[in-house]
Amino acid sequence: MSTLRNINLTFSLGDTILVGNNREPAEITKIEFHEKTGELTLNTTKGPRKALTFALAPETTDHQQNPADRYR
Repeated sequence: MSTLRNINLTFSLGDTILVGNNREPAEITKIEFHEKTGELTLNTTKGPRKALTFALAPETTDHQQNPADRYR
């Protein structure tokens, strides 16, 4: 494991992230920053999540939309 020197996060409303143990897709509906605690909260279609408690959904391109293309 290496030590990070910096990290840059970019969240946008409407982005799709994967949440929960089953990694279900959810859309970001609101981004909140709590000044007193410094906590970042993402409200999603599957409920609120703290920042960094989710997985990123894979980016799809035109050739990846058909699952059969993955094996061609």
